[in-house]
Amino acid sequence: MHTRLAVPLIIGTLALATPAFATGYEGYADLLADAPWFDGARSTIDYQATIVVEDVAVWSGIDNNEADGLMWIQGGWGRRAGEDAKIYWEYTDEDGTYRIGYDQAPGASEAYEQSRNGVNVEWKHGATIYKTEAWNKFDAIEFRKVQYGAEMANPPDDHTPGTAGNKNKCVASAARKAGGAFAFTGLAYELSDAASGNVEKYGDADSGNFRTWDSRN
Repeated sequence: MHTRLAVPLIIGTLALATPAFATGYEGYADLLADAPWFDGARSTIDYQATIVVEDVAVWSGIDNNEADGLMWIQGGWGRRAGEDAKIYWEYTDEDGTYRIGYDQAPGASEAYEQSRNGVNVEWKHGATIYKTEAWNKFDAIEFRKVQYGAEMANPPDDHTPGTAGNKNKCVASAARKAGGAFAFTGLAYELSDAASGNVEKYGDADSGNFRTWDSRN
């Protein structure tokens, strides 16, 4: 679900990117210019049914912010045309191996987390660990970027989740630098290029809260 290109402009310890997305996004991202890199991301994400022609997902994740050889770890909920919505995990490892898989249907609001835990990466919804992989598949990757957001594979036909009167929420979005604790990273860069899509922060400045919606819903 994660197909994108980015060219970073480094500014201090955070960097903003000028992305050329192959799909539509509404959300936020932050980038690190210096080690240590991210080794986890999490967000509490609503599930709201939306118009799906091809594929819509809402997720949190980390990646290496490379235009060529993009590698990532992410998870959240997704729905493909003609199918029920599912919780999903996804990654591309340091060898370029791509994997995606699915768990149960999402709840109305689930806390999704993908993070290193010792020798493994764990994908969680709530307290449930629904996928693990060995961390040594990823330990050579410099995970510079954390991203939270809604992704539409085929905009404008696919719609951004949420309506103006009932917006799709991502709450307490946070990331972890290797060796550190989960913390709000700032949501410095707004990703907003899905047709008729909208995104906005809300709540306290350091809450990690934002919401998406589609003007047509």
